[in-house]
Amino acid sequence: DLGIVTDALDAGGLQLRPFALDRLVLAVPAGHRLAAVRHVRFAALADERFVGLGDGSALQDHVDEHAAREGFSADIRIRLRSFDGMLRMVAAGVGVAIVPATAARRTRMAGVRCLAMDDAWTRRQLSLCFRNVQALPPPARALLAHLQAAGKTR
Repeated sequence: DLGIVTDALDAGGLQLRPFALDRLVLAVPAGHRLAAVRHVRFAALADERFVGLGDGSALQDHVDEHAAREGFSADIRIRLRSFDGMLRMVAAGVGVAIVPATAARRTRMAGVRCLAMDDAWTRRQLSLCFRNVQALPPPARALLAHLQAAGKTR
């Protein structure tokens, strides 16, 4: 009935209601050469080893697309299904990872430093999507209203 998408995806014929902004950050091991900097451009990561998401992940496809635009293919050492797993691999020194800032804040893992990214594509609009707001069942409408209100308080 109700979904969440980013502005990086084509929503087709679905209706969209923007509700929050999402930033992607670069997670690096605490001892990494970039751990002391505050922000980084994606193009500077061409020679890095990455921890990535599994095939078919919209976020991983988004990152791969931008790597191709910058003229490189990300050297992905391991693919995982969760941001928590990705951050654990970063802490273990397997590579760096691009994750949503919300996931990084929620996990707050020792041994991981998160850097802001300077690239415009790392700032994403999150939207709620649905076919027809009037056709939503009452619980879905209540969730829609709650998420929109929560997004406005950020």
